[in-house]
Amino acid sequence: MNRRDFIHTSCLTCAASVGILSLLQSCTTNKYVSNFKIDQKKLSVKRAEFTVVKKGKTIQQKFILLKPETSPFPIALYQLPNDQFKALYLECSHQGCELNPYETALVCPCHGAEFNTKGEVTQGPAEASLKTFVTSSDAENVYIQLA
Repeated sequence: MNRRDFIHTSCLTCAASVGILSLLQSCTTNKYVSNFKIDQKKLSVKRAEFTVVKKGKTIQQKFILLKPETSPFPIALYQLPNDQFKALYLECSHQGCELNPYETALVCPCHGAEFNTKGEVTQGPAEASLKTFVTSSDAENVYIQLA
């Protein structure tokens, strides 16, 4: 492959990637939840916040976003299989940019680092996992231990 073909192919690949990512983003809506409580460094949110009704259909969201007033970054609360939850602080471990959460990954808009829904690095330049919070739940609520 000559240089011209390489550059042409690379540009087309980048353009297609941007288009696909924008389509994926437009298919989802990030739901910020304001109906949560903080008591003794423990945040509680109703499980029902993961359920949304759109056009008469009930949809179970994979994650919700929480933004405590005292926190510079939001927290993404993912609902995992087997009734497990994972709370991730949306600050990139590379250079501190706010991450964009998606159903299966979190992406840094600054340098392209990617993390899975457990907060583990799947693509650099970040090398460290995301800050996580201990979670617990009962029949009605999910609890996030903030400190």
